[in-house]
Amino acid sequence: MTKTAEVKWSALEQAIAETAEERRPSVLVVDDDHAFCETIARCLAQRGYDVTCADSGEVAAVAIGEAQPDVIVTDVQMPGMDGIDLMNWLREQELDIPVIVISGEHIEEGDLGEKTVDCETGMAAAMNMGAVSVLHKPFGRAILEDSVARALTYGITLH
Repeated sequence: MTKTAEVKWSALEQAIAETAEERRPSVLVVDDDHAFCETIARCLAQRGYDVTCADSGEVAAVAIGEAQPDVIVTDVQMPGMDGIDLMNWLREQELDIPVIVISGEHIEEGDLGEKTVDCETGMAAAMNMGAVSVLHKPFGRAILEDSVARALTYGITLH
């Protein structure tokens, strides 16, 4: 019977391995409604995500510059830099971050029961730009959690 040698890690390799194990996925939540933003943040934090809130696209851009999140959850309609502007900014900066869009935008129902939205703004524009998910307020916790998990798992991003 031979004795197997114990594998030892160098201090650097061990520090990297420990950091990778401890790192939790990060989510940036962007919404000008502070109470709504905090509710989403608490929900995601309970699932083990590191969550940062920003109340505008401008604040989000600064936060992204400081620490790039793994996923962004943003409202479409906000004063100043809105969710669509933020998505455009991400493209201009060539940042490959999955974006989940949320909106309280009014959805029209046509004569045949079809749902329509303005294709130039809001949810339809976000879909056309490649948002991973588009969630209409109000939405359930499970839908939000599933959308974030899918964005992290499949790495679907803006192109």
